[in-house]
Amino acid sequence: MSSTEPSSNLAHAGASTAIQAEDARLPALVFWSWLLSRLLFFGPLMLATQRQPPGALASRLGQWDAAHYLQIVQQGYAGDNFAFFPVFPYLIRLTSSLLHLPPLAVALVFSNGAFLLALVLLHRLSRHYQGSAIARTVVLLSCFNPMSIFCAIPYTESFYLLFTCQALLALLRPRLNAPRIAIFGALSAATRPTGLVIAPAILVAYGRRHRLAAGLVVALLALAGVGIVALIDLQRSGDPLAFVHAQQAWHVQPGLNLSGLPSWRKLLSQVFLGLANTKAGALVDRSHPILITATLLLGLGAFRLRQRRPGTSFVLSLVVLLAYWLLAGMPGLNLLVVLGAVLLAIWGYRRLPLELWVFGAASLLLYLLKQNTISLERHIFATAPLLMLYGAWFDAHPGWRRFLLGFGSLLLLLYALRFANGLWIG
Repeated sequence: MSSTEPSSNLAHAGASTAIQAEDARLPALVFWSWLLSRLLFFGPLMLATQRQPPGALASRLGQWDAAHYLQIVQQGYAGDNFAFFPVFPYLIRLTSSLLHLPPLAVALVFSNGAFLLALVLLHRLSRHYQGSAIARTVVLLSCFNPMSIFCAIPYTESFYLLFTCQALLALLRPRLNAPRIAIFGALSAATRPTGLVIAPAILVAYGRRHRLAAGLVVALLALAGVGIVALIDLQRSGDPLAFVHAQQAWHVQPGLNLSGLPSWRKLLSQVFLGLANTKAGALVDRSHPILITATLLLGLGAFRLRQRRPGTSFVLSLVVLLAYWLLAGMPGLNLLVVLGAVLLAIWGYRRLPLELWVFGAASLLLYLLKQNTISLERHIFATAPLLMLYGAWFDAHPGWRRFLLGFGSLLLLLYALRFANGLWIG
């Protein structure tokens, strides 16, 4: 044996120990990122509602879509509530009845607990296909993101992210586990209507293994989640498509049509003309379009400087982003997230396994076919492959990653205060 072999073995053992140590730290990273981000939301929320009438905290936590889910728990399906899918409220009802706990408390535990589990799976997906560094970035940017508020309150984002991550992980294993794929695919489809886009990913996974016939069967079993929703609707209302027809209450006509043009026109007007001009339907405030045009021109200048003077370009870009945010507000961030997701999907082709990319691209397409700009950013947030691409891009740009973590944390806190006062956040 040569004298170099012991040292080589020691080096290998040291590397293995380092990897094991890193593995031990990663769950801690997930947990502490999750916990701190929850405190950034619930801390300001509880402080703000202390100055409000008694019961304000419970009222705020049960507002908007959460009110519909809690109504389903307590009263069953009726009216507009058919637009909301059953897995989340039915599990709350079952657990609340068995443990004799308030439905709101159960819903909060489910939302936050499912988000923690989803982060573990999201980290596992990212680490396996993108590397440890990107996986850490994915977790951090997912936690310290203002849209993670919807994984803290009684909404379905946490459950949907958890179920789709389970299904995608099963699709990417060397040996496909058909029951697991079908079960989590069906749970996804019975949690949110967009869960049906797991079917194309299933077909891709089985097609790449030359088992397309089996893939068709598994895809149909996964789509049975929507079938179960239709059966519930048929039983409760006599209309198997009540979940589609109920969308009209939100002026949504999903599909290949132009019904979403007014929504997009309003969003673009708010961003580029300003709220005052949009409300008046006329140019009553000339300052906003002038300032937003100057901001965009400054952004173009920063982009052109990115090769010759990267430092200057980065600083100017930060100024542009902050100016854009102050001018355009939440509509501006909404538009930026949607455009960013489209660009990420294009950029991310071949950067993810095809099954993941197809699920992410199909999800994005379905969100756009919703024909309404409301809540697009939180739907995008609950899509695992888009979160992975989001983390990959910003991991390659550490300056932007640091800024975004700080900016996202600030928005998380500000959105908590808006939420505490009943102001719309997404």
